[in-house]
Amino acid sequence: ERDIQEKINFEVRMREGICKLLAASTQKEQLLRAVKTLMVCNARIRAYRAELQAPKEEPRPGRTEEQSSENGTKDRMACRAKVAISDIRIPLMWKGSDHFSNKEKSQRYAVFCLFRMGAEVFDTEVAIVDKAITDICFENVTIFDEASPDFQVKVEVYSCCTEESLYITNTPKKLAKKLKTSLSKATGKKLKAALEEDSTEPLLPADPVIHGAKYSLLAYTTLGLESAEDNFRTHSLTITGNEESSFWLPLYGNMCCRLVVQPSCMARDMMAGFLNQQQMLGGLMSWRRLYCVLRGGKLFCYYSPEEIEAKLEPALTVSINK
Repeated sequence: ERDIQEKINFEVRMREGICKLLAASTQKEQLLRAVKTLMVCNARIRAYRAELQAPKEEPRPGRTEEQSSENGTKDRMACRAKVAISDIRIPLMWKGSDHFSNKEKSQRYAVFCLFRMGAEVFDTEVAIVDKAITDICFENVTIFDEASPDFQVKVEVYSCCTEESLYITNTPKKLAKKLKTSLSKATGKKLKAALEEDSTEPLLPADPVIHGAKYSLLAYTTLGLESAEDNFRTHSLTITGNEESSFWLPLYGNMCCRLVVQPSCMARDMMAGFLNQQQMLGGLMSWRRLYCVLRGGKLFCYYSPEEIEAKLEPALTVSINK
């Protein structure tokens, strides 16, 4: 709990720094990246708080990790694993007239992905997308270190239209003057009254920090152990929003990526010690003493532990597959 609380405190300090950066931001890309980072901080704080509030699993009385159960088998705990997601590609489905037409300036969008698993939250870089781009690609490699066999990685895709009008909210009076010329008389009077009273609060977004750039959830999917494979695979996306949404992009409805899983028992030594190997030499049974290491589903046998330090090849390798 102390460790989680320290993580929360760190993210709160990060958030305070980002808010100061946002207040001073004038560049579009700087603003977009700062707002994204703020979203990630908030998501991590919520995840850590949920972890603190989650009920703790109590150990079952009278039963150890490998104690025999009623049916004679042993209750074993599956080891944890590393889960890596990489090479994300999200194809776009522009209309032919949109993709090939250069008559009007193309709208641009800022897009990034958020990955959640339990209390861990990671993100990608921001990709800038316009009608000339057919695939949104992220080169990031995201690794979760402590995944259980029933892990679920939620992938969320966020987008934001980077139109100039979004940034006018830094000067709300100019925005109000611009709006009141194109709205009804009643609405125009309200805006004028707000300006005369120097009260621009009703014109600002609910969260005064995120002014000028607002990311919205564009699509999401959930990946589990059944999605893992050495090669690239295509996964279905659930799309939110529609063509009327300012953040909307024409997705095909799927995402390509590589999801790989490595159980910790495949990468580290699980057991080590001396074993005796039975041999038949000239019709006589004999035994030889070997130093054995269990790792990655194989038993590596050496004549002495020093051979491992000397990086010699094992005298015998036994596959543990039964």
